[in-house]
Amino acid sequence: MKALGLHDARYERSDPESIRRLQLAKLKPLLRETWRSNPFYRDLWERAGADPERVDSLAAFAAEIPPVHKQDFVADQEQAPPFGRRAAAVLQSHSPLIVYHTNGTSGQGVEVHVQTHAEAAAVNEGYRSLYRWTGLTSGDHVFVCYPVSLHAGGQMDVSTLHAYGCTVYPVGNHDARQKLALLERFGPRVIVGTPSYLLHLAAVSGARPPGPRTELLLCSGETGGLALFRRLEELWGARAVSIYGASQIRADPMATCEQPIVTSRGPAMLHNLDPFYLLEVVDPATGAPVRDGERGEIVFTSLIHRAVPLIRCATGDHAVFRAAGSCNCGRPFSGVEVGSIGRLDEMKKIKGVSVWPQAVEELLFGIAEIDEYQILLGRDAYEADTVTARLFLNRPPDFEVAGELRRRVAMLLRERTGLRFEIELAQRQPDVGVDSKARRWIDERAPA
Repeated sequence: MKALGLHDARYERSDPESIRRLQLAKLKPLLRETWRSNPFYRDLWERAGADPERVDSLAAFAAEIPPVHKQDFVADQEQAPPFGRRAAAVLQSHSPLIVYHTNGTSGQGVEVHVQTHAEAAAVNEGYRSLYRWTGLTSGDHVFVCYPVSLHAGGQMDVSTLHAYGCTVYPVGNHDARQKLALLERFGPRVIVGTPSYLLHLAAVSGARPPGPRTELLLCSGETGGLALFRRLEELWGARAVSIYGASQIRADPMATCEQPIVTSRGPAMLHNLDPFYLLEVVDPATGAPVRDGERGEIVFTSLIHRAVPLIRCATGDHAVFRAAGSCNCGRPFSGVEVGSIGRLDEMKKIKGVSVWPQAVEELLFGIAEIDEYQILLGRDAYEADTVTARLFLNRPPDFEVAGELRRRVAMLLRERTGLRFEIELAQRQPDVGVDSKARRWIDERAPA
């Protein structure tokens, strides 16, 4: 395949085998250069007995090169603060850097990640494809609800949207009421934010739709189930797009396309930008790749970050893998099923029962009266687990309706999980704040 700009639509009319050959052609020199110049990765590979010269296929790459995890990044930057040995070569070159850090919500520490301006330009090339297939057009007016800070979200959205040719309103530092006033004043066609925050804006507004001229919701920053996306589309009267990214990748490598969230084949597909990012979905127990339709851990390699590489990063996210060509759009890219992404460490053990939060979310957001919810986990006087569903409703119910709703939700949750939930009905919760990731599960149980 001739070298093309990533945004060139000819990639999207190619075939999966040509894309795999392209990935391998980019991967081999990346591995050689990383072995030569990056002590962080070289030490990791030497400890595992890996030799990049043995990589002659994508299968050999997955078998030979060990994954890197969050704790490896944190240990590296603690050993050589603040950026770690993985950025040593680019620091010595005195190249200007763009700096991001994570919020450390996993309890494993805050990671610091950097990229050069040249790498950021390559990232922008990727977004030209991603934005095009989501329905964004050059010249669109776009509200970005993330604050511009050291977190990747706000920085990345503002810079990539400017590069794409959009008029950008960085409104993330305004509260919900101010955002809604600005929404009324400027009437953007597109809004970028977490699904939770867009849900919150709709609840604060009370208007249906909150933005009469808004046609496209670019939802990123956190995962969401199909019921949540359908609820957003209903409230806003706009099409929702799901976008996946991570601070370690320093980009959003996956997004849904022009197809609706639920297609004739089932849930839509988050398409990976295969020419620039190598996606693997693997069995976390064995490391073996899963097959189409199976669930595994998402592992990413950036084919465009050469100064500060990212090679086989195990994200800690699990999802249902979808093979290239699975979407009705016909693009030859691999990806994952929308609504299937979750954290490997988020499964809750309650009264001896394993509960995945995604299953509860899908049920509760499928109930029209519920705007938002929290699940409270605790222990009673006998040290037995308790579980309460606190429901934030879109309108105050009368006494009879409230009682019926409690009974109905408790029954549905018991059918779904096998557990008895206490049900609380609450007023709409206050402003969730500018970082806007929902904290729906609150576990106040003391360690057993």
